[in-house]
Amino acid sequence: MNKLTSQDEAHMTTPELIKAHGYIAETHQIWTEDDYCLNVHRVLPPNDQMPSMLLNIDAPHAIIDTKTTIINDNKNSDLSASSNCHRVLETLESCSTNNSKLPVIISHGLISSSADWVLLGPHKALAYTLCDNGFDVWLANARGNTYSKCHKYYSTKDREFWNFSWHEIGYYDIPAMIDYVLEKTGHSQLYYIGHSQGTTAFYVMGSERPEYNAKVKTMISLAPIAFLSNQRSPLLKLIVHFYSLMEWGSHICNIHEWFPRNKWQTRIMSTFMRNAPCMVTKGFCSCWFYLIAGFGSDQLDKSMLPLIFGHFPAGSSTKQIIHYSQIIISESFRKFDYGSKENLALYGSTQPPKYRLERIKVPIAIFYSENDFLADYADIQKLVTRLPNVIQVKKIAYEKFNHIDYLWGRDARTFLYNSIVAILKKF
Repeated sequence: MNKLTSQDEAHMTTPELIKAHGYIAETHQIWTEDDYCLNVHRVLPPNDQMPSMLLNIDAPHAIIDTKTTIINDNKNSDLSASSNCHRVLETLESCSTNNSKLPVIISHGLISSSADWVLLGPHKALAYTLCDNGFDVWLANARGNTYSKCHKYYSTKDREFWNFSWHEIGYYDIPAMIDYVLEKTGHSQLYYIGHSQGTTAFYVMGSERPEYNAKVKTMISLAPIAFLSNQRSPLLKLIVHFYSLMEWGSHICNIHEWFPRNKWQTRIMSTFMRNAPCMVTKGFCSCWFYLIAGFGSDQLDKSMLPLIFGHFPAGSSTKQIIHYSQIIISESFRKFDYGSKENLALYGSTQPPKYRLERIKVPIAIFYSENDFLADYADIQKLVTRLPNVIQVKKIAYEKFNHIDYLWGRDARTFLYNSIVAILKKF
């Protein structure tokens, strides 16, 4: 077989990448309480036997839900909503697969997807590092991204589909994934790793649904986001000033999705990054990444840019970005602000209530870096004082490590992933 290039991998789905890298991939469709369908990707080592009830990405397959069996014969169902994913065949008793390996859910950040955790390739990417060390790896995809655009009643053209923030991701998506994975594997607890928005959503869940504390053995927070008043991103500072315009555009102009990924975008971006002069690609990279993540890092291999932009950005709701803008302005970690009148009807007060971080009892390890423009150390300190069970706060040794290096840094395994494995094995 010819060696795959970044250009080839830019056009692959996450399961196809996992297979191409020599691992076994499974796709699981998980339904939330509010009727969103999430595609979660599981990574298994090559020598594992795939359970007969679980699907193969290359063939027509049955997808097992804890309540119903749903047929999906569309090979590309990962990329768009399909009417087939709603066809209920029959009710079955839930089945679980006994597995001695402890499961770990890895949750991506804003406008990202499960692909983040495999792009570095074998022996380098976090998903493979964990898999190689004996963990049962499940890669989350939050509602609204490339792989989770299916709803029981609405299509992505409907305003109602996009009426969610990271609050709903934390309140509905993460609990649904946890329940599904535990039932499927037969375990009573799992590990959770979140990056950026993946941490935000977890803090929402722990605050709003504290019964899930008992289901998470340890939580790893990578570049955690709860408080953002000290964020240093020039681009985000600019966006915050216009967040009211975003709200207006969302309501009046019917713009509810930001940065969706599609095939023509992938082709244009990968071709541009591959063929444009070095100075142009460097400038583009600076605009997209360094203005948000942090200047000066040499961890991003420029040859990976066509591959990265083949999978990123993966889309989000406008409301997610507006909610982050609100917590920057309010300098507090609180629920979505709908305005005094709606807040009073919804929350019983004119101001949105703050999330009760003291309710999160899960042992939490926090990793941060000095050069991260989004997760500033002052905000992390504020978070740490409010979380009751922080077991470790660790700074990345490389002083220029930034917000995206957690995903695609060439030395991420040395600086970070090996430490994650050590913590998970200890706790």
